Amino acid sequence: MDAPDPRAIPPLPALLAFERAATQFSFRRAARDLSLSPSAISHQIRGLEQQFGTKLFVRGARSVRLTAAGERYLAKVSVALATLQEASRDMLRRRGEASGELWISSLPFFTSAVLLPALPEFKRRHPQLTLRIEATHQYADFNGSRVDVAVRYGREHAAGLKVEPLVRVSGQPVCTPALVKAGLQRPEDLSREVLIHVTTQPRAWPAWLQQAGLPQLAPRGHLWLDSVPAMLEAAEHGLGVAIAIAPLIKARPGFGKRLVAPFAFEAEPSETIYLISRTEQARDRRIAAVRRWIADAVARAS
Repeated sequence: MDAPDPRAIPPLPALLAFERAATQFSFRRAARDLSLSPSAISHQIRGLEQQFGTKLFVRGARSVRLTAAGERYLAKVSVALATLQEASRDMLRRRGEASGELWISSLPFFTSAVLLPALPEFKRRHPQLTLRIEATHQYADFNGSRVDVAVRYGREHAAGLKVEPLVRVSGQPVCTPALVKAGLQRPEDLSREVLIHVTTQPRAWPAWLQQAGLPQLAPRGHLWLDSVPAMLEAAEHGLGVAIAIAPLIKARPGFGKRLVAPFAFEAEPSETIYLISRTEQARDRRIAAVRRWIADAVARAS
């Protein structure tokens, strides 16, 4: 077989820009997906059109569409990129299997409240496996990163992912026992308190107040922080009332002493936390081991 002519193969960034623009019908949305500027996408597309001597897109005011030549090219480029992606993913999986490493991307609070306390048990069960845990709210990129398992709210719609519900959760106010002794007894008493929020979850307190029948309640003040652990620490320092994740908050060290739930009212579960993995790894023994470990840890934390 003749060696491929590198001069006939466009640069990979140009092919990715073309594929994204063609499937999104927009240079702007393609730029967002690839973390580039729209002008960079346009530059890559012009380079392809100059190389082939033909137009690939018909440009509109707010969208683009493929020419006949562009449609023919997209059909083959999509197959080629999918093949490259699967080959790369296979290499990453094989490297992880050979090294005994498994990468978990987990919500920060879930990591601290559920996974970390259960780590000794995992090491006892599976001493040959090494876990690498990333605590983040960011999207878990199963295509472009080494992540094997993710723990997230909501439901992932991407094809090729296995989505399994772990636990239904709801908001639950928590504060120091001192605030309860000072008179925080009923949800209406929150009008005298500072509500502590997480910037990534701006609807948490409004949703809880709505369920409690107090949508118009005006607290004494608001405190906004950038993570759930920071919010809970602020509550432990007596800076106000935080909205925690029930029932998992019960697993936090010091719950019942440094932090308590001041109200008998319990909101209905409004979110589900899911375990997400690749469909093709359903029979991977490492994934199965982590799945069982996380399910057991959730049961203990709940």
